Amino acid sequence: MGLIDRYLAREILLPFAAALLFLTQILLATQILGQADVLFGSGVSLVDVGLVMLSLMPHLLGYVIPVAFLLGVVLGVGRLAEDREVVALGAAGLSPVRLVRVPLLLGLVVAALGAWLSLSVEPASIRAARLRLNDVVKRNVTNDVRGGTFYDQIPGYTIYTERARGGRWENVLIQDRSNPDAPMLALSRRGRLEPVGAGQDMRLVLEEGEVHREEVGTADYASAAFGKAELLVGLGTALSDRNVLAKSSREATVSDLRARAAAAREKGDVMEVRRQEGYLHRKLSAPLVVVAFALLGVPLGAERRGGRAFGIGATFLLVVLHYLLLRGGEVLTQLGHLPAALALQLPNLVLGAAGLVLVLLMARRGPEAVR
Repeated sequence: MGLIDRYLAREILLPFAAALLFLTQILLATQILGQADVLFGSGVSLVDVGLVMLSLMPHLLGYVIPVAFLLGVVLGVGRLAEDREVVALGAAGLSPVRLVRVPLLLGLVVAALGAWLSLSVEPASIRAARLRLNDVVKRNVTNDVRGGTFYDQIPGYTIYTERARGGRWENVLIQDRSNPDAPMLALSRRGRLEPVGAGQDMRLVLEEGEVHREEVGTADYASAAFGKAELLVGLGTALSDRNVLAKSSREATVSDLRARAAAAREKGDVMEVRRQEGYLHRKLSAPLVVVAFALLGVPLGAERRGGRAFGIGATFLLVVLHYLLLRGGEVLTQLGHLPAALALQLPNLVLGAAGLVLVLLMARRGPEAVR
């Protein structure tokens, strides 16, 4: 890599790094605010918040890297154009198209990094974040039961305790409606909820009490005393409603998606096959747009008449256009008009072709393209 290439690479990488840091912080703040009721709950520590955010980083970078890279190319080339350094290169006999080589090479490297994050790192990190949030929700539920109030956030159960301290209850009343045909009422001296495993289950532990059960529609009634009783309680929607990652398709690996598509194909479920193939090819398509952005960024950055404001505005318009094309590709896949492999790469092909046309026009105009 020559001196000019290293100089241009530095001009691109500096704003790219700054945009990456800035946009990642914004998305992290958005995630924290979106999960404020969970992450700021009574059973959460700063370590929990930090680990959840760290686990979400690969997922967030998948959104941020293409935008930050395009912004880096536009601002880097734009800085050279504003200072007429590109004109000086043209006077030295170098075509403005020479500027495309470095962004394209960097784009290939960044696209490979994005594909690795999307295909290998993101599924594991999303799973880690989901399990951490599950644990946080469970601890919040344990601490949310207050003395002197009825707690009914667990589907099918109502809990009342006279006193609650540190997740332990005294003089407890629990109504169990999980089986409508045989509701139960439990009374105990002490009780608590304990997290169990990584799923939605929690263990309800009661000590020194009695349970009453009645069969609906019959005269059958039973009661029994116990020294200690344990019952697995499923949080159900109380967990999935609070954990936004509970149903995330991002957790699925490439092999998972292919297996699901194969299973759906065996069942004859065409819509599910298209859905799973769409998930798979979106994982591939999203990071590869960086290459198209590398082609588009140079002619946009070389446009001096609008200045940096034009470059930044064009960047975000391109990001919106890419998102719309990507959604359009997903719709075409679901309707069966195009195979997922083509429909989900359509945004990259369209934007890449547009970038190539702009580069060719810039080459035709020569140094005049940046005057």
